Amino acid sequence: MPASTLAPDLPPLAPIASPPQRARLDLGIVVIATAAVFAFAAFVELSETLSNWARHYEGIQADELPSALLALLLGLTWYSWRRHRDAQAQMALRVGAQAALERTLAENRAVVKRGLQMQEDERRRIARELHDEMGQWLNALKLDAVALRDRADATPEVRGAATAIIDLANHAYDAARNLIRELRPVALDELGLASALQYLLDQWRRRQPEVCGTLAVSGVADGLDETTNITIYRFVQECLTNVARHAAARDVRITLDCGPDRVRVEVRDDGRGFDPAQRHAGLGMVGLRERVEGLGGEFRADAAPGAGTRVMALVPRAAERGAARAPAEVAP
Repeated sequence: MPASTLAPDLPPLAPIASPPQRARLDLGIVVIATAAVFAFAAFVELSETLSNWARHYEGIQADELPSALLALLLGLTWYSWRRHRDAQAQMALRVGAQAALERTLAENRAVVKRGLQMQEDERRRIARELHDEMGQWLNALKLDAVALRDRADATPEVRGAATAIIDLANHAYDAARNLIRELRPVALDELGLASALQYLLDQWRRRQPEVCGTLAVSGVADGLDETTNITIYRFVQECLTNVARHAAARDVRITLDCGPDRVRVEVRDDGRGFDPAQRHAGLGMVGLRERVEGLGGEFRADAAPGAGTRVMALVPRAAERGAARAPAEVAP
């Protein structure tokens, strides 16, 4: 449908003049007003009329009033010029402070991004060490305990102790596997982002059986770079943690929309919500914002007491982030 059929009564926007055009326009107005005043004064002989009027009030020196008004006009002109210079100086200071603040924010985000990358690298290393070292030792311990239990000459006490060791090894192995999954989601590397989010939601619902959770995926989630994948995964993971701790929700909906340039992820719940005007001691929202904005994305959290919470992130793909950084890298 054309735009004209949607809003036929809206007038067209007037063009906005540039500063040089406005300056020439203002100067023309001043010249025209001056010429008009001169023509009016010449027509009515304003100076002679004022002189004749002031002659009747010579006792109070009314004839000196034009000189005083001229001095007042010059003084006001000087005063306006001084205030204009002060305003320019203040504006220059504000522009400089804003530029310095933007540089500081950019540097802080770069530091946060680097810290998050180092954190993920360390998590990956610890998960690999737990899998390779601790997993092998637990398996070896379990095999020895099984062999000891199944020996023909083993006494009941030995079989009981071996069985207890097997149970403890199984428990330790399960705990290590859960820890590895928390440190580095294996499903993210093996199955992709969409399947990893579905597995994360299924595991979360096992711990929160009273909550209904759904995941809706649109677009192609394959082919995203590792940084984007882990950012979105941690985003959803933190949101689900907040829902379990604070929301008291009955329904959670996760939406993943993979566009050609950006990936949009949203987590919405029907819980108790919160007041955005109040500051909260937790750093979960701050960490989410820093993760998303560190990649050049957008973060938004909408909530109201008793009306649930909606948290949204818009993360650009790696190619878009590279194109956005290119001008800054070549700038002098």
